[in-house]
Amino acid sequence: MFKHLPFFISLFLCFSTTANVLSQCNGSDDLCNKRYNEVAYLTTHNSFNSSQDSFLFPNHNTNIEAQLNFGVRAFMIDVYNVNGESVVYHGYSFLGSKPLSTYLDTIKYFLETNPNEIITLILECYTTANAIERDLNKAELTNYLHAQDSISNWPKLKDLINSNKRLVVFSDKSDATPKQDWYHYVWDFAVENKYGEINCEYNRGNPSNKLFIFNHFVTSTIGSFTKAKRVNSNPYFFNYIKKCQLLKNKLPNFITVDFYETGDALDVVKQFNSQSLLVEL
Repeated sequence: MFKHLPFFISLFLCFSTTANVLSQCNGSDDLCNKRYNEVAYLTTHNSFNSSQDSFLFPNHNTNIEAQLNFGVRAFMIDVYNVNGESVVYHGYSFLGSKPLSTYLDTIKYFLETNPNEIITLILECYTTANAIERDLNKAELTNYLHAQDSISNWPKLKDLINSNKRLVVFSDKSDATPKQDWYHYVWDFAVENKYGEINCEYNRGNPSNKLFIFNHFVTSTIGSFTKAKRVNSNPYFFNYIKKCQLLKNKLPNFITVDFYETGDALDVVKQFNSQSLLVEL
């Protein structure tokens, strides 16, 4: 009567493993039924600009690969056209530059090896949507791209994962063709606060937009590890963002920092994601 027991055990383990995998969305069971705009994401300012990748005057000590492994899920990246190639740097290329493809390949590998994670790119573009599309095609990221219109509700994280549309791209340049519906003009979807210490006031974007880019970096000309350590630490960090959330009645989605690895940035994001009462958008 127990002849087929190993088969049933294997089947049970298979279903158990699948259920466990599907229950994890960006590292948490609790996020699966939340919509994309109901979730906070640890975001790095000038994500590429790290000392590990030999950039001068960095905003981070370690590179995008390390940031992904740490728990960063959204990346602000400046992209320029240099002799027909998409290159990332901040302000001046002599301070350090790398091909955008370097980081897209890193993101592709992460998405392949972490099937329940969703990544967001927020591009400051000095190139074209066509150039970005070529780079995404070369990195074989096209099939991961999610397309969203500015009127419809954002999908739940579990739906993005089930459809495998786990890469969301925003740009501050509005030059997409109708076929490039995955290339979202960021100010059609998001509002930001003014960056700098203790500033809840809105800057770019319409306050009625569903996404909130919460700038929490105090970079003036260059990043400061000392300043980042202070403003990234609790209870200051959480209390400051909570104050702005209550003032604006808006969940901070992209909590954007310098030197993400110092202070309590990831803990703050987890605190906001564990709130029982979220802003209804």
